[in-house]
This record gives sequence, C-alpha cells and structure tokens, in this order.
Amino acid sequence: MTTTFRRFAGCTAIASAAASLLFTFAFTVVVQDGARWAQWLSWTTLSLGALASVPVLTALYNRLGRSEPEFALVGFVLGVAGAVGAAIHGAFELSELANPSGPRGDVPSGVDPRGVMTFAVTGFALALFGWLAIRTGGLPRRAGQWAIAAGVLLVVVYLGRLTVQDPKTNVIRVAALLSGLVLVPAFYLEVARSLFDRRAVAAVEVTA
Repeated sequence: MTTTFRRFAGCTAIASAAASLLFTFAFTVVVQDGARWAQWLSWTTLSLGALASVPVLTALYNRLGRSEPEFALVGFVLGVAGAVGAAIHGAFELSELANPSGPRGDVPSGVDPRGVMTFAVTGFALALFGWLAIRTGGLPRRAGQWAIAAGVLLVVVYLGRLTVQDPKTNVIRVAALLSGLVLVPAFYLEVARSLFDRRAVAAVEVTA
C-alpha cells in the first residue's frame, strides 16, 4: 500500500466515522418526528459515508489479506456490495425528497429492501474483518472486537426491520444507536489511527 493511499484511506475512515454519527443522529430524529432537515441529512450522510468506506475496505483488504487473502477478499466484496447498496438507497431517498414520484407507501429502496445491504451485508463484512483483525494481528485487537460487535448489531437491526418493521422498537433502536453512535465510529477511528501510525505500518510489514 502506498503512503499516499494509506493516508487517503485514513482520512476516509475518519469521514466514515463522522458519517455514521451524523446518519444515526439524523435518522433518530426522522424516526421521532420526521423533520425534513433530518431526512436530508440522514440520506446524504448515508450515501457519502458509504462511498467513503470503499477506500477503507480496500486498505483493510490490503492489510488483513496478507495472511488470509481469501477471507479478506470475501470481506472486501461484501463490504463494497453493502456500500454500493447503501449509497444507492440514500440516493433514491434523496431523489424522492427533491422530486417526489408520488404515493408509494412506506416502502424502502428496492435495491436495499429493509436495509439488507446497509445493515445485514455491511454487518457481515465488518464482522469478518473484525475476525481477521484478531486472527492476523493486522489491527489492534480492540478494533477487531468493535467490528465484530458492530457487525452483529447491524444484522440485528436488519432482522428487526425485516420482522418488526417499526424502527421505534426498543431492540432495533438500541442496536442502531449502539452500533451507529459508538461501535462503527470507534472501529473506523481505530483503523484511521492505525493507518496514520508509522510504527503500526512498519510492524505489519515486518510480520507480513
């Protein structure tokens, strides 16, 4: 991984952490009172945050795939698929806000029904990268633990929205808040710190 890309991925990891915080906060407001500004903010940050995560996923694949290339590739493919699905979901919702196409009920984007890409697929990718981080030592152990916990909670959010559908349900709300406000940002910030830390980079290169 070149120094330029490593720094770029570190910056996008910080952006992804910020996007997770803003999206979760804004989406909570949307669930509570449907404020229009919160709708714009939530879907904009979902799309931008998803796109910002792609360089981070690439860096994770590069670093964690040295020891387990096949598992890292699966995590990368799932992560990119989840990011693209989330970005399209956000873009669809933004297009409806800007120019509504007419009554369509409470039906999410067809590309991302009930958040299968945003929550479930992304959750599986995070959990897999978390496991690889612990197994390979390519990231601090706590980063791997945060990623696994976040991945599990994101899958819980999807299953809750699939079966209960009401985002105000306590289980869905707690899982969404804990993952979006704490675990996902913590993981991305730890990844950013590791990418900016020359000693950590040197250690990975030595053990590779």
